[in-house]
Amino acid sequence: MNVRLRLAEFWIPGRVRVGKVRELAARTAAGFGVAPPSLARRPARRALEGYARFTRECCDRAVAAGADLAVIRDGLRREALVFGRSLAATFKTRNRGDAARLLRLAYKAVGIDLRADENGDVRVLRCFFKDYYGPEGCRLIASLDEGLMAGIWGEGALVFSGRMTSGQGECRARFEFRKDEP
Repeated sequence: MNVRLRLAEFWIPGRVRVGKVRELAARTAAGFGVAPPSLARRPARRALEGYARFTRECCDRAVAAGADLAVIRDGLRREALVFGRSLAATFKTRNRGDAARLLRLAYKAVGIDLRADENGDVRVLRCFFKDYYGPEGCRLIASLDEGLMAGIWGEGALVFSGRMTSGQGECRARFEFRKDEP
């Protein structure tokens, strides 16, 4: 039994949540090649709202400027991969089941009701960010999701079959594990 993960499933202190949102914001900013937003001295909900506005603005600016979105996607994925590996090490995930639990916990901390199983099937039933992004912004930001999942689960690709931002009632995706991963 993974005791750290079990304890965190019951309660995450607000200051820890804010710290992780700030770290995610810094990594997201690095992926976009911009300065991170100031989220200091904010309660968890306000920090999350600030992060959502920041990411929406970054997406809008990148698209409006005609930026190379593939380069941005790579940067976002790379930064989130490091973040995911850090979380996996902190919570000492040992198998795909632990990883799926950690993913649920990580997403819950940012207002997303994510269901993932050890086979890589992913559903999002509720998403804090759905009203902040349009379909294009959601596709761009999904690079963070793929990187985070690869950092926690091991290398692979996240393939969506439905998104709330495109009108579906929930997001559906599958994390396709790299063949040499256990």
